[in-house]
Amino acid sequence: MLNPLLTHRKNFMVYSLAMGFVAAAHFVILYVFLDFPLLVAVADSAIYTGLVFLSGIGIWYIVRYLAISDQKYHLVVIDHLVTGGILVLIWLFDGYYLLSALFANDAEYVRFLSQSLPWRFVYLLLVYALIVMVYYLAYYYKNYNDKLLQESAMRQVIQESELNLLKSQINPHFLFNGLNSIHALIMTDAEKAGEMLLELSDFLRYTIRQNHDELVSLDTELEHIAKYLDIEKIRFGQRLVIENNISEACRQRKIPNMILQPVYENAIKHGVNESTDAVVITTTCQLHDGMMQIAIGNNYTPGNLSRRGKGIGLDNIRKRLSLHYQRNDLVQITKKDFIFKVTISIPEHEPVNDQN
Repeated sequence: MLNPLLTHRKNFMVYSLAMGFVAAAHFVILYVFLDFPLLVAVADSAIYTGLVFLSGIGIWYIVRYLAISDQKYHLVVIDHLVTGGILVLIWLFDGYYLLSALFANDAEYVRFLSQSLPWRFVYLLLVYALIVMVYYLAYYYKNYNDKLLQESAMRQVIQESELNLLKSQINPHFLFNGLNSIHALIMTDAEKAGEMLLELSDFLRYTIRQNHDELVSLDTELEHIAKYLDIEKIRFGQRLVIENNISEACRQRKIPNMILQPVYENAIKHGVNESTDAVVITTTCQLHDGMMQIAIGNNYTPGNLSRRGKGIGLDNIRKRLSLHYQRNDLVQITKKDFIFKVTISIPEHEPVNDQN
């Protein structure tokens, strides 16, 4: 860390003003209260304050060398008492010899100068201690801020790594499901299997392209989902029905990319795949109290719900939203009247890790 007085003009100005105040107080004591001549009072305050002012800039390097974190507290105090005592003696006698030479003909002042050495020593030692304390405050405040910035940067790196890991789990999972679907069609309908393979190829190409954008509009995400559902429609035909009711106010709002994908995969796997009747997957979106609420629901056959999987996909969504928005209440699951519904709430503000 560089000397804060030499690297920041504002700090140097504040330091100069503080020393000016000390010099003024010194002058007032000599001129007003002790009734010394104006020239004597000005010279005394200027010389002693000037010595402190110039040396005070260098005290920073003593503070840096005697960092409290590097050694025990009592040793630092002892070191400063010794160092400060030596420096104060230098100030004291330099000032004494300069002033006694300047006012050698003023016997009263020279006598006062000699008699005042003890209290001047205490006064200068207190000034040294004050300068040291201010430097330590500046030093540890800077270190504290640097530490906060480093921790923030580390948290962001960790969050980005976790997000990338969570997103990387989506593509293989979907690819596995898609290939299983194609495998099931090959023996029964080769033409549909070929069509599905082309759709899958387009979908994955789109996924790779979109994966570079952390946030996408809801419209873009729904287009992405439509490609996935088109693939599944080839397999399930009329057993899969899609209904959308999206508010226009929602369409351009930003959401984390591929955040909805696992919900639709669950609806296909645990709804359509396990039902002999038509399953309607309904998607609605509306704004409510500054939140965009996306609800995805599907009907299910009684008894099938208990056989649902471990919920890895929904846990994935929770973790991603928690990392993005620093909230754990953005995913709600309801089961009512044989409708399984997942509601995802997206805050109006930007995700925490996307700010700046």
